[in-house]
Parts: sequence; structure tokens; C-alpha cells
Amino acid sequence: MKKKEDDEICIRDMTIDDLPKVFHIGEEIFTSERFPLMYRTWDSFEIASLYTGDAEFCVVAEKSGRVVGFAMATFIEKSRSAWKYGYVAWLGVKKRHHRRGVGMKLYKEIEKRLRDAGARMIIVDTEQGDVEALNFFKKVGFNTARKHIWMTKTFK
Repeated sequence: MKKKEDDEICIRDMTIDDLPKVFHIGEEIFTSERFPLMYRTWDSFEIASLYTGDAEFCVVAEKSGRVVGFAMATFIEKSRSAWKYGYVAWLGVKKRHHRRGVGMKLYKEIEKRLRDAGARMIIVDTEQGDVEALNFFKKVGFNTARKHIWMTKTFK
């Protein structure tokens, strides 16, 4: 009997034991070669900080007992504003599991959690040239690209 690929993917809460696995998947994805000017850094402090601050918005995708992807978001409430925001900080799927619905399942779970918490808007960011990410986020309903300018200064 043939199993459906889709049936094997389980989205669950991230646990502290998942952090090393998530870190290594992110190391494969968010490399300096692929993103030489990424303004945020993929490091253990970043993921530990998100996990300890907003664990309810940190999930993993598991297939056959192995973590194959993750999503990490945070919830933002601005003082003196009725607006509450969700910010998807990181979403990553192992390359061999791309185009199998894993990223979609991760994103949908994060969106549900952020909406349930009262978010009225979700924000994501990616590099301008990351066509795969841009297409993915358009597919899940992001439609207004805003320009945010950041600058770099290198030292000799």
C-alpha cells in the first residue's frame, strides 16, 4: 500500500530538544554564500532568544520522526496602538523536502497561532533576489511589498 507524502508530515510545537536540529537546518539554508548581506544573523542566540521569548510561535515539521523544517515567529504589541502584529522571523525546510507542502503547513500553523493570539497583520521579510521565498509568500497571501532600505559599511 502506497503512503501519501502529505500524510507523513506532522506539524508540532518546537521543544528545547529540537533547537540543535533547527539550528543545523538553518545553517544549511541561511548561508553567507546564499545571503551575503543578510542583515540578521542565523546563530544559536537568535533561535534560543525566539524560542525562550515566544515558544508558542515556534513549530517544527516532522517526517518519520525527523525534523525536516521549522517556523519561528514573534508577536508584537505596540504601545498606544490597537494593532497587534505577527512577525515570521524564520521559516526553513530541508532542501530535499521542498515543493512537498511542508513550508505551507508550517506557515499555516504559524498564521493560525498568530491570528488566535489577536494579530491583525503578519509581516515577513526576505532578500529582494530570493525569488523562491517571494513566490512562496505571495502564494500564501502576502501581496504588498514595501521597500525597507538598510545600508552596510565595510571596513578595510
